[in-house]
Amino acid sequence: MQALIIAAGRGERFRPLTDKLPKPLIPLLGLRLIERVILSAKEAGVGDFVVVTGYMGRMIRDHLGDGSRYGVRIRYVENRRWRLGNGLSVYEARDLLGERFILLMSDHIFNPDVLKGLVNCRLGEGECILCVDVGMKGVADIEEATKVKVVEDRIVDIGKGLDDYNGVDMGIFLCSKAIFDALDRAIESGGYTLTDGVRRLVERGRMRAYCIDDENAYWIDVDTPECLKIAERILRHHHGLGLEKPLVSRLNPSLDIEDLGLAT
Repeated sequence: MQALIIAAGRGERFRPLTDKLPKPLIPLLGLRLIERVILSAKEAGVGDFVVVTGYMGRMIRDHLGDGSRYGVRIRYVENRRWRLGNGLSVYEARDLLGERFILLMSDHIFNPDVLKGLVNCRLGEGECILCVDVGMKGVADIEEATKVKVVEDRIVDIGKGLDDYNGVDMGIFLCSKAIFDALDRAIESGGYTLTDGVRRLVERGRMRAYCIDDENAYWIDVDTPECLKIAERILRHHHGLGLEKPLVSRLNPSLDIEDLGLAT
């Protein structure tokens, strides 16, 4: 199974930290945000990754390398127009992906069990599937969240400004090539975000929801320093993190275990 990870943005809400460090490389209890995404996806059966970089992309590529130290393959696409929107980052990777792939955000931390269920879903012709948090337990900032209206298993509306919604976009997708056609049409109309493309699929009745309402199936969009602290608490609650010490020491030996709160 392939996965596309979007890692091109600047992370404005983390400034001034992101003036010198790309957001995907921000440490979260000893592992970088994007490392946690890769390792969670690997646990769910993903072994082939395409990472789209933009802002400080060389630092990300230098840190992750070819993926061998994570036991996966990583290839890269550069989006030089990353400032325009994340939909363009997805579109730039179209030539490296097969008929079916997972789409992930580099700053969305999630339980691998969420992905294990999604990868087993069947896609109809021209369809894509979005993980939707219908319990909205993983939403730290509802004002900034992308809201979703679901009827049965179909997404009928999506956007940050929705008043009538019953779930939140988790930033975890199972995609077919249809996403690129939708993004192509959106970009032609001046819409450069991923949501702009998803709306095209919604209009055609081709966007399904994989609904999550399980306290153990955690996720969080690490969009601010406050969200980073919440993510730390979530990981400590679910994992305790004792077993991660050897992994952290191997992957990021320069990070101080004491400072990161992993010492016992």
